[in-house]
Amino acid sequence: MQPSRRAFLLGRRPVQTPWAAFLQRLALVCQGQVRDLGEGGPDGACAILTPARDADAAQARKLCAEYRVVMELEGAAGPFAPSARPRLRVDPALLTGLTRLDGPAPRWRAQPGVTLAELARAGLRQFAGLPGDMTLAQWVAAPAPWPAGRCAASGLLGADVLLADGVEETLGAFGESDVQPLRSATVQRLVPALFQLASGGDAFATHDGYHWLGRYRLDALKPEAPATVNLAQLLLGHGGTLAWLNGALLADVPAWNGADADGGASARSAPDAPGLATVRLDGRVKSLFDPDGCFPEILWPEV
Repeated sequence: MQPSRRAFLLGRRPVQTPWAAFLQRLALVCQGQVRDLGEGGPDGACAILTPARDADAAQARKLCAEYRVVMELEGAAGPFAPSARPRLRVDPALLTGLTRLDGPAPRWRAQPGVTLAELARAGLRQFAGLPGDMTLAQWVAAPAPWPAGRCAASGLLGADVLLADGVEETLGAFGESDVQPLRSATVQRLVPALFQLASGGDAFATHDGYHWLGRYRLDALKPEAPATVNLAQLLLGHGGTLAWLNGALLADVPAWNGADADGGASARSAPDAPGLATVRLDGRVKSLFDPDGCFPEILWPEV
C-alpha cells in the first residue's frame, strides 16, 4: 500500500520536514513563484522566490526568521561565508517599476528588479557601459568603486529598505536641512551607533587617503563637500547582507570611470586585502544591522 494511501485510511498524515513546512507556508502567503531546489544539494536546503510584489519579500523575511532560513539576494556579489542553515534566494526580476519624477532636477524611482540597461535607456548615465542584465538590487549590492567620501557619485539618493527585524524604512539625505524623519525606532537606534563607528579608529584605518577599504560604506557618513550625509549610500556594496532593497531614488550623474576630480586617472591602488581594523569595522556594521543572521555573511579575509 502506498504511504499516502495508508495515511489517508488510518487518519494520519506523513511527517513533514521543517523545510517542507516553510515552503508550503511561503507559497501560501506570497503571490510570486517559489521553486524548491531540494534539501540534498552540496550547500543544503535551498529555494528561489521570485516576488510579484513588495509584500512578498516582507512575508518571506518573516518566515525566514521563524524557520531560521537565510534570505539571500539572487546574483549578489560575495564572497559569502558558508552557512549550515537553509537558504532562500530572492530574485527581484518581476519588480521592474521605473518612474521619472516631476521636478527641476531629473530623478527616478526604481524597483529592485529594473535592469541597468533599462536605467541607462531612461537617461541615467552612470549605468551606461555596465552589465545590462544586472538588476538595480545587484548593482547596489556589488562592491562600490567610488573613492572614500564620494559615494554621491553613485547617484543613489534614497533607498526603501526592509531590515532584518522586519522594519520597513526609507533611508536618504540626513542633516539639519532634511525634513524627512526616521520613522522607526530601529533606525533611530542604528544611526547614532553607525556615526560612532564612522568616527572611530577602525574607520580612520579603513580610509587610506583615497580608497575606502571596507565593504560597507561607512564613509557615506563623512562625505566630501559639497555632498552631504546620505544614509542610503551606506548600502552601496553591502552584498545583500544588511537589508533587502525594496526600491531606490536615483539621480542622473556622469558615469564613473575611475578618474580623479581633476579628470586624471588615479594612480593609487588599493591594498590586496583589508587589514584587521577594516575586517573588525565591517563585522561591527553587520552586527548592528543584522544581529540574528537573517541575511548572509560576507566571507571576511583572515588577518
